[in-house]
Amino acid sequence: MLMFTAAIAYLMELALIAGGLLLLGKPNKSENKFQKLAGLILLIGAVLALLCTSYFSMKYMAQGGFDQALLLPLTLV
Repeated sequence: MLMFTAAIAYLMELALIAGGLLLLGKPNKSENKFQKLAGLILLIGAVLALLCTSYFSMKYMAQGGFDQALLLPLTLV
């Protein structure tokens, strides 16, 4: 189940990267600086999130977290 959660996170991050690239590459007659800034922030944030998800996915895989077929419930301390 944890692997499916990681896969969903990857797909969402790839969609955000695609959205950022669309905002940056969209031809616009009036130079809209906010649109370019929003695209750049979206692209940088999505790439950083993708790197973070990759790191923790590899860490969980090394610990054997992907070997279980269930999602363990979170306990409140």
